[in-house]
Amino acid sequence: MKKKFSVFLAAALIFTFIGSVKASAITFTPNFTVTSEAAVLINLDKDITLYEKNPTKKMYPASLTKIMTAIIVLDNVNDLDNTTVEAPLVVFDELYGQGASAVGYSRGEIATVSDLMYSMLMYSACESAGILAYHVGGESIPNFVAMMNEKAKEIGCTGTNFANPHGLYDDNQYTNARDMALIAKYAVENYPKFVEIACTTEYTMGATNYQEEGWATIYHTNRMLSTGSDYYYQYARGLKTGTLDESGRNLVSMARKDGNNYLLCTMGAPLKDAEGNNINEQYNDHKNIYEWAFDNFSYEKILSCDKEITEVPVNLGDGVDHVLLVPAEDFSTLWPATLDISNLKAEINTKDYTDENGAITAPVQKGQKLGTYTLSLSGEILCTVDLVTKDSVELSQIEYNIMKAKAFVKSFWFKLAVIIAVALIILYIVVYIAATKKRRRKIKKVSGKRKF
Repeated sequence: MKKKFSVFLAAALIFTFIGSVKASAITFTPNFTVTSEAAVLINLDKDITLYEKNPTKKMYPASLTKIMTAIIVLDNVNDLDNTTVEAPLVVFDELYGQGASAVGYSRGEIATVSDLMYSMLMYSACESAGILAYHVGGESIPNFVAMMNEKAKEIGCTGTNFANPHGLYDDNQYTNARDMALIAKYAVENYPKFVEIACTTEYTMGATNYQEEGWATIYHTNRMLSTGSDYYYQYARGLKTGTLDESGRNLVSMARKDGNNYLLCTMGAPLKDAEGNNINEQYNDHKNIYEWAFDNFSYEKILSCDKEITEVPVNLGDGVDHVLLVPAEDFSTLWPATLDISNLKAEINTKDYTDENGAITAPVQKGQKLGTYTLSLSGEILCTVDLVTKDSVELSQIEYNIMKAKAFVKSFWFKLAVIIAVALIILYIVVYIAATKKRRRKIKKVSGKRKF
């Protein structure tokens, strides 16, 4: 009972707006603590955001930056396996002394773009990110960064700015959990090669001019993917880790279970516990959030286009005095099994589509919009759906003619015609009376002359 009650309260707490259904996918709050400072969970199957925590709070992306770096590379390099790049000195000069994660490339080393991508996304190698940026940016890392920011705007990010391709701290390099989830989702949906690389758990590096074939085997930095890890989660896939003192622990991953696919971005998980020990609560956050989503939510039809919502009076209908309104389309969303749909509050608005008496005049076409239907919970809108007529209503010609006659009787021209007619009748009577009197006088005068 307590569990059901907590889920219900969670459902009532937070909603966010998402379009002729003007609909919002509801974001729910789980009944456990999420240690990360910010988080966004997206259902990839339905493009529904199920959970958010501080989604627009300014955060530092750290190595999550490399997701955008990968996108720009994939936009500009067609053949990753057969395109080779020489590592320039400028990349190593920038990274020197910063404690950047590295796979072991050296100045002048020639490697394939494919190997550089694997080492950047899986192993989070900062020199690989710099080498790729220098190459794609036309031997200019600032040019590459400009391409990153242009792409961020194209994707729809509103709180993101990049200053480098690898994610090392820069006060002018920032994002938020919503933008970062949007970038990751864009990469997953548009670049199969990105998914292939970012979800690989183990990879052997190819030969270079400095290294023999198979000189290094690298493993994904996301410990949820490693079967030997305490944080292993069998449903997890990819994508990217990122850690800085200034950012805390960041993680973007995906999970698939029973045909349901989610993408989760968390940012700002703590680096240490109260005793100063290193901790990795970001992994627990991801597992807990995924399990909560898998166990509690399913895609449900909340509103059917067959449901009769209300009726509107019809004037001049041919044998019909009202028309039924139904939703223009079905509305479905992710919904918790423990929350009854009947808890939703319904609001009907037809006043903007009817006359002052709440009626409409025939003819009425089937599917004609005559209102809106809004569902909400705890004052927050879930969806607004157009209400349309279930059937057509023909115009009654007899009633129409009667109405026109009545309208004409009340019109200015009819009144003017009556006034003119009355005036003419009065004038006629006056003229008639005058003529009659004149004729009588004439007759009387003639009769008088005859007496003499």
